[in-house]
Amino acid sequence: MTRQHRLWTFGVVMLVAASSVASAAEYPARSDTGWVHTGKRECCNDAVAQAQENSAIVCQNLGGRPAPMRGGVQRRGSCAWESDVDADGVTVFRCQSEAVVPCR
Repeated sequence: MTRQHRLWTFGVVMLVAASSVASAAEYPARSDTGWVHTGKRECCNDAVAQAQENSAIVCQNLGGRPAPMRGGVQRRGSCAWESDVDADGVTVFRCQSEAVVPCR
């Protein structure tokens, strides 16, 4: 293989690699459940799922295609929670989450 042919092949490989990296994007999104009468786990799962949905919507609005999620809602998101007691003495939770859905 000649030097010119190797350089051309390298250039094509780099162009393909750069275009595949450029086509993938991530759009972080946040959510807040507000105060809810559920358990902490359900609250966090709901918050992460909402953040993932928000991330997917941004992806679609920008012309992309959200990648399917694997591993459930807890795999791709964080959850911060706080608890309080309502007027009836029932514990309520508020969960906030940030999540990312890969976008192609």
